[in-house]
Amino acid sequence: MSIVLSILGILAVLIVAFIVWRLVVTALGQRRLMSRVLEQIAPIIDAVRAGSEPDAEQVRQSAANPATRKVLYDTLLFHQRLDLFPAAYRTWEAMAEADLVFWLCHPNELGSPPDAIELMETVPDPAGTGGSPRTYFVFRFKTHPPHWAAPEGWLAGVAGPFATAGDPKPGGTGTFSRFESYDSHSPEEHVARCPRPASETRA
Repeated sequence: MSIVLSILGILAVLIVAFIVWRLVVTALGQRRLMSRVLEQIAPIIDAVRAGSEPDAEQVRQSAANPATRKVLYDTLLFHQRLDLFPAAYRTWEAMAEADLVFWLCHPNELGSPPDAIELMETVPDPAGTGGSPRTYFVFRFKTHPPHWAAPEGWLAGVAGPFATAGDPKPGGTGTFSRFESYDSHSPEEHVARCPRPASETRA
């Protein structure tokens, strides 16, 4: 019995150690990703902090790039300068794309922006919370060689849910991808196969 208890104790320690390691790796990856994006938009941030007007073309390019769009929006919001954010990219489609691409850029996920991404469908939130209508945006994306995901072709990714009755902004708590073929499931099935936001699973 003591041997069994010892083995179970060792297994428990190993499981806890693995969970802690995964949390640390995820946090470090998020920090590296944020640092990289902030470095890309640094001239804009520096100008805003100095109380001057950033270069309009730099702002447009950063908003046009889905890999920097989310952080640019959040930064301008923090500094109360959303007036600088181009209206052409302040749409739910653009914000959902930015949410998914930022998620994909995490080192634990795709590790880089996809080489191509397309919005395929919008799907009402199946949770039906009873409040404002919420929507998921279903995308397909792919990468080119030599990326590890290139042989998989078009993969599915889901961004959301977003309360689309309000002003467009990033921050979908259920944004996710299983890196499954887009054609392997319907858009509704891709949404259903994504983990529910933590706030909903606790409800």
